[in-house]
Amino acid sequence: MKVKRYIATDVSEAMIKVKNELGRDAVILHTRKIKKPGIMGFLKKPLVEVIAAVDSSYSSNSNKVFKDNTLNSNILFKNDSENIQNIHSQIDSIKSMLNTVLNKINNEDKSDTSNILNKYEKILLENNIAKPIVDKILTIVSRQISISDENEQSLKNAIKVIVKDYLGKPYSIENAADKPKVIFFVGPTGVGKTTTLAKLGAKLSVMNNKSVAFITSDTYRIAAVDQLKTYSEILSVPLTVIYEPHEIREAITKYNDKDYILVDTAGRNHKDKELLTELKSLISYTNSPEIFLLISLTTGYKDIISIVNSYDFLRDYKLIFTKLDEASLIGNILNVKVLTSKPLSYITTGQSVPDDIEIANIDKIVNCIVGEEYEGSSL
Repeated sequence: MKVKRYIATDVSEAMIKVKNELGRDAVILHTRKIKKPGIMGFLKKPLVEVIAAVDSSYSSNSNKVFKDNTLNSNILFKNDSENIQNIHSQIDSIKSMLNTVLNKINNEDKSDTSNILNKYEKILLENNIAKPIVDKILTIVSRQISISDENEQSLKNAIKVIVKDYLGKPYSIENAADKPKVIFFVGPTGVGKTTTLAKLGAKLSVMNNKSVAFITSDTYRIAAVDQLKTYSEILSVPLTVIYEPHEIREAITKYNDKDYILVDTAGRNHKDKELLTELKSLISYTNSPEIFLLISLTTGYKDIISIVNSYDFLRDYKLIFTKLDEASLIGNILNVKVLTSKPLSYITTGQSVPDDIEIANIDKIVNCIVGEEYEGSSL
Protein backbone atom coordinates (compact mmCIF):
# COMPACT_ATOMS: atom_id res chain seq x y z
CA MET A 1 0.00 0.00 0.00
CA LYS A 2 1.40 3.39 -1.03
CA VAL A 3 0.34 6.51 0.92
CA LYS A 4 1.28 10.07 -0.10
CA ARG A 5 0.53 13.62 1.07
CA TYR A 6 -0.16 16.42 -1.40
CA ILE A 7 -0.31 20.20 -0.91
CA ALA A 8 -2.15 22.30 -3.51
CA THR A 9 -3.85 25.65 -3.90
CA ASP A 10 -7.30 24.01 -4.25
CA VAL A 11 -9.00 20.62 -4.36
CA SER A 12 -8.97 20.40 -8.16
CA GLU A 13 -5.23 20.86 -8.34
CA ALA A 14 -4.74 18.27 -5.57
CA MET A 15 -6.89 15.70 -7.41
CA ILE A 16 -4.86 16.18 -10.57
CA LYS A 17 -1.65 15.52 -8.65
CA VAL A 18 -3.12 12.40 -7.06
CA LYS A 19 -4.39 11.05 -10.37
CA ASN A 20 -1.13 11.73 -12.21
CA GLU A 21 1.04 10.06 -9.59
CA LEU A 22 -1.09 7.33 -8.03
CA GLY A 23 -3.53 6.66 -10.84
CA ARG A 24 -7.28 6.41 -10.87
CA ASP A 25 -7.28 3.61 -8.28
CA ALA A 26 -6.16 6.03 -5.56
CA VAL A 27 -8.38 6.42 -2.49
CA ILE A 28 -8.63 9.80 -0.69
CA LEU A 29 -8.07 9.23 3.01
CA HIS A 30 -8.09 12.77 4.36
CA THR A 31 -8.47 16.39 3.23
CA ARG A 32 -8.20 19.67 5.14
CA LYS A 33 -7.35 23.34 4.67
CA ILE A 34 -4.05 24.55 6.09
CA LYS A 35 -2.23 27.89 6.35
CA LYS A 36 1.36 28.58 5.52
CA PRO A 37 3.51 28.90 8.67
CA GLY A 38 4.85 32.28 9.81
CA ILE A 39 3.47 35.73 10.53
CA MET A 40 2.52 36.33 6.90
CA GLY A 41 0.53 33.11 6.57
CA PHE A 42 -2.73 34.71 7.69
CA LEU A 43 -2.57 37.12 4.74
CA LYS A 44 -2.58 34.37 2.13
CA LYS A 45 -5.34 32.04 0.90
CA PRO A 46 -5.38 28.68 2.76
CA LEU A 47 -3.84 25.68 1.00
CA VAL A 48 -5.43 22.24 0.63
CA GLU A 49 -3.79 19.13 2.11
CA VAL A 50 -4.83 15.78 0.62
CA ILE A 51 -3.66 12.35 1.78
CA ALA A 52 -4.25 9.55 -0.72
CA ALA A 53 -3.42 5.81 -0.90
CA VAL A 54 -3.24 3.09 -3.56
CA ASP A 55 -2.47 -0.63 -3.48
CA SER A 56 0.52 -0.77 -5.84
CA SER A 57 0.62 -4.54 -6.36
CA TYR A 58 -3.06 -4.75 -7.07
CA SER A 59 -2.90 -1.80 -9.41
CA SER A 60 -0.18 -3.41 -11.58
CA ASN A 61 -1.38 -7.03 -11.70
CA SER A 62 -5.16 -6.95 -11.76
CA ASN A 63 -7.35 -6.42 -14.75
CA LYS A 64 -9.62 -3.37 -14.39
CA VAL A 65 -12.38 -2.03 -16.55
CA PHE A 66 -13.38 1.65 -16.13
CA LYS A 67 -16.60 3.09 -17.27
CA ASP A 68 -16.92 6.88 -16.91
CA ASN A 69 -20.32 8.36 -16.38
CA THR A 70 -20.07 12.24 -16.16
CA LEU A 71 -18.70 13.12 -12.66
CA ASN A 72 -19.17 9.60 -11.21
CA SER A 73 -17.07 6.56 -12.14
CA ASN A 74 -17.93 2.93 -11.57
CA ILE A 75 -14.86 0.76 -11.12
CA LEU A 76 -15.34 -2.83 -12.24
CA PHE A 77 -12.82 -5.26 -10.89
CA LYS A 78 -12.21 -8.74 -12.38
CA ASN A 79 -11.16 -10.12 -9.06
CA ASP A 80 -12.76 -12.35 -6.51
CA SER A 81 -14.69 -10.90 -3.57
CA GLU A 82 -12.02 -12.02 -1.09
CA ASN A 83 -9.38 -9.82 -2.78
CA ILE A 84 -11.69 -6.80 -2.76
CA GLN A 85 -12.52 -7.33 0.90
CA ASN A 86 -8.82 -7.50 1.71
CA ILE A 87 -8.18 -4.16 -0.01
CA HIS A 88 -11.04 -2.49 1.85
CA SER A 89 -9.70 -3.86 5.11
CA GLN A 90 -6.26 -2.40 4.40
CA ILE A 91 -7.74 0.99 3.53
CA ASP A 92 -9.84 1.06 6.72
CA SER A 93 -6.74 0.19 8.74
CA ILE A 94 -4.75 3.01 7.12
CA LYS A 95 -7.59 5.47 7.74
CA SER A 96 -7.69 4.51 11.42
CA MET A 97 -3.94 4.91 11.87
CA LEU A 98 -3.95 8.19 9.96
CA ASN A 99 -6.78 9.63 12.07
CA THR A 100 -4.90 8.66 15.23
CA VAL A 101 -1.77 10.47 14.01
CA LEU A 102 -3.73 13.53 12.89
CA ASN A 103 -5.58 13.75 16.22
CA LYS A 104 -2.30 13.54 18.09
CA ILE A 105 -0.78 16.26 15.93
CA ASN A 106 -3.85 18.48 16.39
CA ASN A 107 -3.84 17.95 20.16
CA GLU A 108 -0.12 18.77 20.32
CA ASP A 109 -0.72 21.91 18.24
CA LYS A 110 -3.54 22.96 20.57
CA SER A 111 -1.35 22.25 23.58
CA ASP A 112 1.52 24.31 22.15
CA THR A 113 -0.89 27.13 21.29
CA SER A 114 -2.46 27.02 24.74
CA ASN A 115 0.93 26.99 26.49
CA ILE A 116 2.39 29.95 24.59
CA LEU A 117 -0.80 32.00 24.89
CA ASN A 118 -0.99 31.23 28.61
CA LYS A 119 2.59 32.42 28.99
CA TYR A 120 1.86 35.83 27.48
CA GLU A 121 -1.49 36.10 29.19
CA LYS A 122 0.37 35.69 32.49
CA ILE A 123 3.00 38.29 31.50
CA LEU A 124 0.35 40.87 30.57
CA LEU A 125 -1.75 40.24 33.67
CA GLU A 126 1.32 40.43 35.91
CA ASN A 127 2.05 43.84 34.41
CA ASN A 128 -1.39 44.94 35.61
CA ILE A 129 -3.13 44.95 32.22
CA ALA A 130 -6.90 44.57 32.70
CA LYS A 131 -8.18 41.06 31.84
CA PRO A 132 -10.63 42.21 29.09
CA ILE A 133 -7.79 44.08 27.36
CA VAL A 134 -5.48 41.05 27.63
CA ASP A 135 -8.18 38.82 26.11
CA LYS A 136 -8.72 41.27 23.27
CA ILE A 137 -5.00 41.51 22.47
CA LEU A 138 -4.50 37.73 22.43
CA THR A 139 -7.64 37.18 20.36
CA ILE A 140 -6.34 39.57 17.70
CA VAL A 141 -2.93 37.89 17.74
CA SER A 142 -4.48 34.42 17.40
CA ARG A 143 -6.27 35.54 14.25
CA GLN A 144 -3.13 36.96 12.73
CA ILE A 145 -0.42 34.35 13.15
CA SER A 146 0.13 30.63 13.55
CA ILE A 147 0.96 30.22 17.24
CA SER A 148 3.60 27.72 18.39
CA ASP A 149 6.74 27.58 20.51
CA GLU A 150 8.81 28.02 17.35
CA ASN A 151 6.79 31.14 16.56
CA GLU A 152 7.17 32.82 19.96
CA GLN A 153 9.17 35.81 18.70
CA SER A 154 6.55 36.44 16.01
CA LEU A 155 3.87 36.25 18.70
CA LYS A 156 5.70 38.74 20.92
CA ASN A 157 6.27 41.10 17.99
CA ALA A 158 2.57 40.92 17.08
CA ILE A 159 1.60 41.79 20.68
CA LYS A 160 4.01 44.74 20.58
CA VAL A 161 2.45 46.04 17.38
CA ILE A 162 -1.06 45.85 18.84
CA VAL A 163 -0.09 47.51 22.14
CA LYS A 164 1.81 50.24 20.32
CA ASP A 165 -1.21 50.89 18.13
CA TYR A 166 -3.42 51.17 21.23
CA LEU A 167 -1.04 53.64 22.89
CA GLY A 168 -0.78 55.88 19.84
CA LYS A 169 1.52 58.86 19.39
CA PRO A 170 2.16 60.98 22.51
CA TYR A 171 1.27 64.67 22.55
CA SER A 172 3.71 67.45 23.47
CA ILE A 173 2.69 70.80 24.92
CA GLU A 174 5.15 72.39 22.53
CA ASN A 175 2.85 71.51 19.64
CA ALA A 176 0.29 74.09 20.78
CA ALA A 177 -0.32 76.64 18.02
CA ASP A 178 -2.63 79.24 19.58
CA LYS A 179 -1.28 82.22 21.51
CA PRO A 180 -1.68 82.50 24.37
CA LYS A 181 -2.28 78.82 24.94
CA VAL A 182 -4.28 78.34 28.13
CA ILE A 183 -3.58 74.97 29.73
CA PHE A 184 -5.44 73.51 32.70
CA PHE A 185 -4.01 70.84 35.00
CA VAL A 186 -6.81 68.84 36.64
CA GLY A 187 -7.02 65.67 38.69
CA PRO A 188 -7.66 64.24 42.15
CA THR A 189 -5.98 65.38 45.35
CA GLY A 190 -2.31 64.47 45.74
CA VAL A 191 -1.70 63.50 42.14
CA GLY A 192 1.05 66.14 41.69
CA LYS A 193 -0.61 68.89 39.63
CA THR A 194 1.36 71.85 41.03
CA THR A 195 4.75 70.16 40.68
CA THR A 196 3.93 68.95 37.17
CA LEU A 197 2.82 72.44 36.14
CA ALA A 198 6.08 73.87 37.50
CA LYS A 199 8.16 71.29 35.61
CA LEU A 200 6.51 72.10 32.29
CA GLY A 201 6.65 75.83 33.01
CA ALA A 202 10.40 75.57 33.64
CA LYS A 203 10.97 73.57 30.44
CA LEU A 204 9.01 76.10 28.37
CA SER A 205 10.55 79.24 29.86
CA VAL A 206 14.13 78.16 30.54
CA MET A 207 14.82 75.53 27.89
CA ASN A 208 12.51 76.67 25.08
CA ASN A 209 12.72 80.41 25.76
CA LYS A 210 8.93 80.83 25.76
CA SER A 211 7.02 83.45 27.73
CA VAL A 212 4.95 81.81 30.46
CA ALA A 213 2.48 82.89 33.16
CA PHE A 214 0.94 80.97 36.05
CA ILE A 215 -2.64 81.15 37.35
CA THR A 216 -3.84 79.20 40.38
CA SER A 217 -7.35 78.65 41.66
CA ASP A 218 -6.15 76.27 44.34
CA THR A 219 -6.94 78.49 47.33
CA TYR A 220 -8.17 75.55 49.38
CA ARG A 221 -4.58 74.79 50.36
CA ILE A 222 -2.36 77.73 51.40
CA ALA A 223 0.69 75.51 50.95
CA ALA A 224 -0.20 75.02 47.28
CA VAL A 225 -0.25 78.78 46.61
CA ASP A 226 3.03 79.25 48.48
CA GLN A 227 4.61 76.38 46.54
CA LEU A 228 3.65 77.89 43.18
CA LYS A 229 4.79 81.37 44.31
CA THR A 230 8.21 79.90 45.06
CA TYR A 231 8.43 78.37 41.60
CA SER A 232 7.27 81.60 39.93
CA GLU A 233 9.96 83.59 41.73
CA ILE A 234 12.72 81.14 40.84
CA LEU A 235 11.66 81.04 37.19
CA SER A 236 10.76 84.77 36.98
CA VAL A 237 7.28 83.76 35.81
CA PRO A 238 4.31 85.97 36.86
CA LEU A 239 1.58 84.43 39.01
CA THR A 240 -2.04 85.39 39.60
CA VAL A 241 -4.23 83.87 42.32
CA ILE A 242 -7.99 83.78 41.63
CA TYR A 243 -10.77 83.07 44.13
CA GLU A 244 -13.84 82.84 41.91
CA PRO A 245 -14.20 81.07 38.55
CA HIS A 246 -15.15 84.24 36.62
CA GLU A 247 -11.91 85.95 37.69
CA ILE A 248 -9.96 83.80 35.26
CA ARG A 249 -11.14 85.93 32.33
CA GLU A 250 -9.39 89.02 33.66
CA ALA A 251 -6.25 87.04 34.53
CA ILE A 252 -6.02 85.59 31.01
CA THR A 253 -6.53 89.02 29.47
CA LYS A 254 -3.68 90.37 31.61
CA TYR A 255 -1.34 87.70 30.21
CA ASN A 256 -2.52 88.01 26.63
CA ASP A 257 1.05 88.63 25.44
CA LYS A 258 2.35 85.32 26.82
CA ASP A 259 2.97 82.17 24.82
CA TYR A 260 1.59 79.87 27.53
CA ILE A 261 -0.71 80.37 30.52
CA LEU A 262 -0.60 77.39 32.87
CA VAL A 263 -3.57 77.07 35.24
CA ASP A 264 -3.28 75.10 38.49
CA THR A 265 -6.58 73.83 39.90
CA ALA A 266 -7.52 72.51 43.32
CA GLY A 267 -7.25 68.80 43.91
CA ARG A 268 -10.78 67.47 43.69
CA ASN A 269 -12.28 64.51 45.45
CA HIS A 270 -13.66 62.84 42.35
CA LYS A 271 -16.75 61.83 44.36
CA ASP A 272 -17.51 65.44 45.37
CA LYS A 273 -19.96 66.70 42.72
CA GLU A 274 -19.93 70.29 44.06
CA LEU A 275 -16.17 70.69 43.62
CA LEU A 276 -16.30 69.19 40.14
CA THR A 277 -19.09 71.62 39.21
CA GLU A 278 -16.82 74.49 40.29
CA LEU A 279 -14.04 73.17 38.04
CA LYS A 280 -16.47 72.88 35.15
CA SER A 281 -17.49 76.53 35.70
CA LEU A 282 -13.84 77.65 35.79
CA ILE A 283 -13.10 75.98 32.47
CA SER A 284 -16.26 77.39 30.88
CA TYR A 285 -14.91 80.96 31.24
CA THR A 286 -12.00 80.11 28.94
CA ASN A 287 -12.07 79.91 25.15
CA SER A 288 -10.60 76.69 23.70
CA PRO A 289 -8.46 75.69 26.68
CA GLU A 290 -6.19 72.68 26.60
CA ILE A 291 -6.68 70.26 29.49
CA PHE A 292 -4.38 67.70 31.04
CA LEU A 293 -5.91 65.07 33.32
CA LEU A 294 -3.29 63.78 35.76
CA ILE A 295 -3.46 60.22 37.05
CA SER A 296 -1.03 58.63 39.49
CA LEU A 297 0.45 55.27 38.50
CA THR A 298 0.15 54.25 42.15
CA THR A 299 -3.66 54.34 41.94
CA GLY A 300 -5.58 51.08 41.54
CA TYR A 301 -7.43 50.51 38.29
CA LYS A 302 -10.89 50.40 39.89
CA ASP A 303 -10.29 53.82 41.44
CA ILE A 304 -8.95 55.09 38.12
CA ILE A 305 -12.19 54.04 36.42
CA SER A 306 -14.12 56.02 39.03
CA ILE A 307 -11.85 59.06 38.53
CA VAL A 308 -12.16 58.96 34.75
CA ASN A 309 -15.94 58.64 34.96
CA SER A 310 -16.16 61.66 37.28
CA TYR A 311 -14.37 63.81 34.69
CA ASP A 312 -16.58 62.73 31.81
CA PHE A 313 -17.90 66.30 31.54
CA LEU A 314 -14.58 67.20 29.89
CA ARG A 315 -15.02 66.87 26.15
CA ASP A 316 -11.34 66.58 25.39
CA TYR A 317 -8.14 66.20 27.36
CA LYS A 318 -4.66 64.67 27.32
CA LEU A 319 -3.28 62.19 29.84
CA ILE A 320 -0.33 62.79 32.16
CA PHE A 321 0.78 59.90 34.37
CA THR A 322 2.61 60.80 37.56
CA LYS A 323 4.72 59.01 40.18
CA LEU A 324 6.33 56.39 37.95
CA ASP A 325 9.19 56.30 40.45
CA GLU A 326 6.76 55.14 43.16
CA ALA A 327 4.91 52.57 41.04
CA SER A 328 5.86 48.92 40.64
CA LEU A 329 3.74 48.31 37.51
CA ILE A 330 2.82 50.42 34.49
CA GLY A 331 -0.14 48.51 33.06
CA ASN A 332 -2.52 51.33 33.94
CA ILE A 333 -0.98 53.43 31.16
CA LEU A 334 -2.46 51.03 28.61
CA ASN A 335 -5.63 50.46 30.67
CA VAL A 336 -6.46 54.18 30.84
CA LYS A 337 -5.55 54.78 27.20
CA VAL A 338 -7.97 52.05 26.11
CA LEU A 339 -10.61 53.22 28.62
CA THR A 340 -10.57 56.88 27.56
CA SER A 341 -9.17 56.87 23.99
CA LYS A 342 -7.44 60.15 24.95
CA PRO A 343 -3.86 60.95 23.83
CA LEU A 344 -0.95 60.10 26.10
CA SER A 345 1.34 62.99 26.89
CA TYR A 346 3.85 63.21 29.75
CA ILE A 347 5.09 60.89 32.48
CA THR A 348 6.67 62.20 35.69
CA THR A 349 9.42 60.25 37.42
CA GLY A 350 10.19 62.18 40.62
CA GLN A 351 10.03 65.54 42.42
CA SER A 352 12.94 67.31 40.73
CA VAL A 353 11.97 70.44 38.74
CA PRO A 354 12.26 70.49 35.77
CA ASP A 355 14.15 67.22 35.22
CA ASP A 356 11.70 64.52 36.28
CA ILE A 357 9.21 64.79 33.44
CA GLU A 358 9.31 63.62 29.83
CA ILE A 359 7.16 62.73 26.87
CA ALA A 360 5.95 59.14 27.17
CA ASN A 361 8.36 56.81 25.38
CA ILE A 362 5.98 54.41 23.61
CA ASP A 363 8.63 51.84 22.68
CA LYS A 364 9.85 51.56 26.27
CA ILE A 365 6.30 51.21 27.58
CA VAL A 366 5.56 48.46 25.05
CA ASN A 367 8.75 46.56 25.90
CA CYS A 368 7.98 46.75 29.59
CA ILE A 369 4.41 45.53 29.08
CA VAL A 370 5.56 42.37 27.23
CA GLY A 371 8.10 41.59 29.95
CA GLU A 372 11.30 42.97 28.44
CA GLU A 373 13.80 44.91 30.51
CA TYR A 374 14.54 48.58 29.94
CA GLU A 375 17.32 50.79 31.26
CA GLY A 376 16.66 53.66 33.62
CA SER A 377 13.66 54.65 35.74
CA SER A 378 11.88 56.65 33.10
CA LEU A 379 9.56 55.80 30.25
